[in-house]
Amino acid sequence: LFCFLWYMSRAAAATASKTAQKAALKDKAQSHAADLAMGLTSAVKKAMAGDTLICISCCATLLGPITACTCPGGRTKPAADYDCKKELCQAALERNKLSQKAKMAAGAAQQSSVQAAKAKRQAEKDREAADLDLSAVDLVEVSFEPGKLGMQIEKNCVCNVAEGGAASALKVQTGWVIRKVNGEEAPANKAAIMKMAAAAMKAGQLTLMFQFALQACQHHCVACDKFVDAAEFEGASNGLDAGPGKQVCLGCEEYGDMFG
Repeated sequence: LFCFLWYMSRAAAATASKTAQKAALKDKAQSHAADLAMGLTSAVKKAMAGDTLICISCCATLLGPITACTCPGGRTKPAADYDCKKELCQAALERNKLSQKAKMAAGAAQQSSVQAAKAKRQAEKDREAADLDLSAVDLVEVSFEPGKLGMQIEKNCVCNVAEGGAASALKVQTGWVIRKVNGEEAPANKAAIMKMAAAAMKAGQLTLMFQFALQACQHHCVACDKFVDAAEFEGASNGLDAGPGKQVCLGCEEYGDMFG
């Protein structure tokens, strides 16, 4: 009988322990669900560390966003056994919200500043290009900022201008001839000009002096190094179809053939 009673008491104790464990797990799950419902995540718990509830009524806390009691009747201090988890959680969430807004505002301000700077540089380039009066002179200096020029050359002639590139923005045109690089005479040699331009870029500023035709019907001949009428290229084997930097007028071609 004694053994039976002992066994029954052990069984009852084990059942009670399991029941208590289940109840504890259930309470823990419910507590966790309640925490998540109020926004109390692990990140928020970290944000709550070091914070203290100052007033129950206005929910002022040590870390803010409200850091001083605003109640007309004065501060309502929480009791020693008061659970201030909800108030501290809401304060942490509000601080995070304000921090995110501040970061977005700073990012927008920075982006606006960058766009304004770009617009200013573009406006200055457009103004410089608009100020160029190409109607009376056949030489013009164009300054490039460090970076890609946005054009290709053949010998010392511009044979292609990339759309949207630096040269295009500065109104450089196909057929123009490079005469100087930073004030130094430029040879009719692509490799030499590229070397001079690279050195100028490394120094911080590249200025090219271009020569161009005063009349639309004129084109550059690489043999005589002059701008001549389009009619003078007719019949030449390397006429206007050859393109800037390659085209030779018929007179120069025939003159060269005399010694061929």
